[in-house]
Amino acid sequence: MSENVTFYAPDEQKELIERMAERQGMSLSKYCVVALDKQIARDVRSERISETGLEEQLSDMEATVLDEIESALSPSTEKEVLHGVALWNLIGGEYPGEKQAAALSEASDRLDTGLEKLQRQEADD
Repeated sequence: MSENVTFYAPDEQKELIERMAERQGMSLSKYCVVALDKQIARDVRSERISETGLEEQLSDMEATVLDEIESALSPSTEKEVLHGVALWNLIGGEYPGEKQAAALSEASDRLDTGLEKLQRQEADD
């Protein structure tokens, strides 16, 4: 059983609806019913998402993943220092004391610069 539903639309909107119905090969009434069905399905889906808290869960998951990625990509000074010490132990015996002292001095400066950058990044976050 079908019932009449009447609604008013501005002229431009009515013309657009008529053109779209024609393109789809539907009557104006059929096109409006199909369009309303699609909108109702979206509304119902949206309500279900809200009721289940799925949107909030997804948002929390997104935040967790982004934090893990940021943590994985951010430099770890502790690891860098350990890598530097290991490298120094590997090549330290191959160079004279003067070159070792110069390299150590330069490494110290680079470490200070790296630590300053990390502190600025943390302050900006």
